[in-house]
Order: sequence, then C-alpha cells, then structure tokens
Amino acid sequence: MYSTHIFYQDTDAGGVVYYANYLKFFEKSWFEYLMSIGISLPAWEAMGTYIIVKKVSLDLIESLKYGDHVTIKTEIIEVKKAYFILSHTVIKDNKPTTKCTTQMVCIDKNGKPKRMPEDFKNKLLQNIKTGNG
Repeated sequence: MYSTHIFYQDTDAGGVVYYANYLKFFEKSWFEYLMSIGISLPAWEAMGTYIIVKKVSLDLIESLKYGDHVTIKTEIIEVKKAYFILSHTVIKDNKPTTKCTTQMVCIDKNGKPKRMPEDFKNKLLQNIKTGNG
C-alpha cells in the first residue's frame, strides 16, 4: 500500500483533488506494489520490456481535500498474455473514496506491443487477487 497526504499542488480551484492527479497517485502505488512483489520496472526496461497504461476507469466516490491523509491499495485482478489489470482503491479514514482500474500493456523499446515475459507474468499470477478477499 502507498500512503500520502494531499498537497496543495494536488487540488483544483475548488479545493479538491483535481481528477487527473489521481492518476499520479495510482502510478506511485502500482510502481511500489510491483516492486513489493519482486518486479523492478527499471530492470525489466533494461531488458527491453516496458509497461504502459492503455485504459483507465475512474470512479470518484468522495472528494479529497488539501491535508487529507490517504492510502492507496493496489491489487492485480487479471493477467493475460500481453496485458494485466490492476485495481486501485483510495482509502481515507478506513473508507473508500475513489476506485480505479488500469489496464497495463507490455511494449518494446520502439513502442510496439509485445507478449509479457514468462517470469514477469508468473510473478503477477502468484499475486493475483482471488475471490472476494
């Protein structure tokens, strides 16, 4: 899990988190999550495999404000040959405030889609969320 405070720079003129800034929170969260399960993106990039976001679905349930403390929980919910899907939940005071899914795809150094390397895929599969837990 990734924790942070909401900074002034994260908010819009209305004093709430600007919607696009949630994507920054999720990127930090999924990077930390992948590192925690043994997937170093810089190491994979050095071997020619890059991960990019292809699709995002965002559900803003409750506004977040400057000074709020939040935790972002990231989980793997689906793994295929060339992509995987992550689920993200922003939690404040033990309540979900935002939910998101990101479809992540593998590309090569030229930006062309590629199959996920087996070692990478196996680490994802070992950590996939199952059932309702």
